[in-house]
Amino acid sequence: MKNRIDSRDLEILQTLQNDGRATYSSMARQLKISEAAVYTRVNRLIESGYIKKFTAILDENKINLNIGAFIGMKVSPSKYEAVLKQLTLYPEILEIHDVTGDYYALLKVRTRDKESLATLLDKIGKLDGVISTETKIILRTIKETTALPLQLLSGMKTTHTIPTKSMT
Repeated sequence: MKNRIDSRDLEILQTLQNDGRATYSSMARQLKISEAAVYTRVNRLIESGYIKKFTAILDENKINLNIGAFIGMKVSPSKYEAVLKQLTLYPEILEIHDVTGDYYALLKVRTRDKESLATLLDKIGKLDGVISTETKIILRTIKETTALPLQLLSGMKTTHTIPTKSMT
């Protein structure tokens, strides 16, 4: 199994980041290789861990998870690992990052409303070892992506769209 990826692998990864439902035949046409070659490459990328999983990205507002927030946490160093393990059990917590700076961890959360956010904050604050939290509610999201900047790894051209209307 090869550890390195080549430019065709990067193109496959870029295509799948843009459209996780892209077919092997469409990628084969784009890359000018056989469907079997695309199939083999995608399977190798999965097996070697370059592709973690395929998923759908949902619109949080359409499913009534309207409140997004970032929570900075200070935790007693001796209890830190136990706190992190407990936090992974809360479905409202989408991301947990071990960070440098003023906080030990930064959490990204999504809840139905302010009341459910307050309930979550109470639960987090009661965890043994949590010293303090600071919450920043997301007012609007200007950019959010799960796509990694693969163009930085090769000569791929950056693809971006120019907004057609003002963000105000």
